[in-house]
Amino acid sequence: MKSFKLIPIENISKEYYEGKIYDLEVENDHSYNINGIIVHNSGCTTAANVAINYPLGSLISECKAIKKKNEYECKIVADGGMQGYDDIIKALALGADYVMVGSLFNKTMQSSGSNHLWGIKLPFYTAKRLWKWGLPVKKKYRGMSTKAVQRKWGKVKLTTAEGITKYQKVEYNLPSWKENFEDYLKSNMSYCGCKTLEEFIGEVEWVYITNNSLKRFAK
Repeated sequence: MKSFKLIPIENISKEYYEGKIYDLEVENDHSYNINGIIVHNSGCTTAANVAINYPLGSLISECKAIKKKNEYECKIVADGGMQGYDDIIKALALGADYVMVGSLFNKTMQSSGSNHLWGIKLPFYTAKRLWKWGLPVKKKYRGMSTKAVQRKWGKVKLTTAEGITKYQKVEYNLPSWKENFEDYLKSNMSYCGCKTLEEFIGEVEWVYITNNSLKRFAK
């Protein structure tokens, strides 16, 4: 086995790039880049398994600062880790023009995930009726980099999976969730003194808080 030596970092600097950005693709695979849009992709286990991660809040605010400084016309899309109304609202406040949601919407009765009750797969209308009766109907949820998806795409040689597969309990209807979100967003904007999304997205003041403050806030 070859030996290796750890070399300490001597200096870290930032440089802003101006010029073309190329979206490289290989056969039977594609990147997550979209022309004119900055995207952070998540919904996987990459951070846990390969120790590569960039905190989403910091990423959004830094992308917003770069966009504003260089007067870019691109849109910022926040993708991953949205657990509730507040996470989406905070992403918008930090500068995201759009937010992508997977797991959170999977918990709605109207999501496209397959319906299950006690391990039995059910048709949608049967599952909806049983859920209204209070039974614990669950939805199947999986990331796009799971081995199950690789098999569906016809890959003979499976690569290491960085996605997750799980069953989530149905918690709410999508129309009621949408109505609640609109009310919470309007309330937040009123506290921030904003009448329009243009005044709100990436334009409000915010502060970092300590872990102890966060625990107190989430108590």
